[in-house]
Amino acid sequence: MKLSERGAIKSAIADGGFHLYPAGGLVQIISKGLEGDNLQGDFDTNVTVEKLKRVSGPADSDGKEIFDKDMSLLVDRMSKMDSNYDIEEVFERMATSLPALAKRYYGIENFEPTKPEIVEYFFEGHTDIYKDADWSAFNVSTSESKELGVPVGIYFKRSQVIPGIPEYVTMHEANHMMQEAVALPKGYHSYVPWMDEGFADAIGKMMLFRATENEALIRKVKNLRTDLDVTDPRKVTYHYGEETAILTLLRGRLPFARALMAIRQREPFSVDWNSYANLIKEGHDPHVAIIKSYTGKKLDIFRKKLDSDEKKFRGEKDLDQMDLRVLTTFAATEAPARLPAAEYKTSLWLIDEINKRPNPHYVDPEIIPTNFRGKIEGWNQNEAIPASKIPAEIWEKAPETKIKILIAESDIPENFKAGIDKLAPMYFIIKRQIGEKIYYEPYGGGLPHRIGTGEVRCEY
Repeated sequence: MKLSERGAIKSAIADGGFHLYPAGGLVQIISKGLEGDNLQGDFDTNVTVEKLKRVSGPADSDGKEIFDKDMSLLVDRMSKMDSNYDIEEVFERMATSLPALAKRYYGIENFEPTKPEIVEYFFEGHTDIYKDADWSAFNVSTSESKELGVPVGIYFKRSQVIPGIPEYVTMHEANHMMQEAVALPKGYHSYVPWMDEGFADAIGKMMLFRATENEALIRKVKNLRTDLDVTDPRKVTYHYGEETAILTLLRGRLPFARALMAIRQREPFSVDWNSYANLIKEGHDPHVAIIKSYTGKKLDIFRKKLDSDEKKFRGEKDLDQMDLRVLTTFAATEAPARLPAAEYKTSLWLIDEINKRPNPHYVDPEIIPTNFRGKIEGWNQNEAIPASKIPAEIWEKAPETKIKILIAESDIPENFKAGIDKLAPMYFIIKRQIGEKIYYEPYGGGLPHRIGTGEVRCEY
């Protein structure tokens, strides 16, 4: 299958490592820089890379500098990317694992996966109602098939295929088919987004890792969620639902989640599903949340049936450590802090400066161990020590010295002073006085760690 330019770009972005947050914003910047090109055309390695090089990016110099770093990474990745993608092999590989996974997570025997179909648009050859829809894939259930006039199946839009992601999307969409068997009311289309999409996301990711044990793939799926999907309001709602499903699974475990699905199928209007989701978000135990959300008149019977279902499902598979690790990986997601380009650029400069070896700046005199102070000529607790005066032995035997590198106020270049004045009051760096001089200590406010872990990113 020939990749689209958009799919190839998103795949490169989903590998992570970009300064911009969300990095998915690069797609809009690129499209705008190419005079509205929607990037739906075929990806040709050389042609597309040359197009990307024409994108000038932000007008302000600070934003432009960070943008150029991001584009350099993007271009490097895309220059090594094959324009052809064997998605059929992905479908076949995932299909072989689905029957066992359907049994493990849903108790479904002899599950027969549907082979996804690649289309240029939804639903090519049947209807043009969703021709302009910009989704990756669409599962059409039996009830939806009647409403839309489209055959039951899983459809992938070619221009939205992102290498590395169809494995997960296949699992997600297959989960909808499994839900139809054990969780959805019979005979009509009933859609509770947090539940339908949430469990398809959460269980789909557990299935993905169990089928592949591919750490890089899980990381890419998470980057897709945190850096690309957040630019799409519809996908953000999926993440809200996934969080509710994850919390249900972590607190109630799989047997309870299956009992919850059984209630949904058996008596869907006996529960206020919005109330349940809100109570879970507020911290309630799922067993308490479901009782509080019951809207019927026979609570005792409802409770006994719930307990009976859960007890029955406890005799089957539950979550194991592999599942819990996947769930907590996706539960541990928080948007990073974003710094304006000028302040972010200053942060990168500070980190580069303290990492220079030999270091051209200073060290806090108090960090030098007592038994080494005699080896530094003129050591004085009231004077920062030029890093060049510290013997190699101390750098090696007292590694804490490295986190107490100081940059003198007088050594800050003019173009970084405004950024420094913003970072210090936020406690991203420490402003200190030693003797009569002012210094800045990047590690004191944890700046290198904040940048290194991605908890601080750039906006431009």
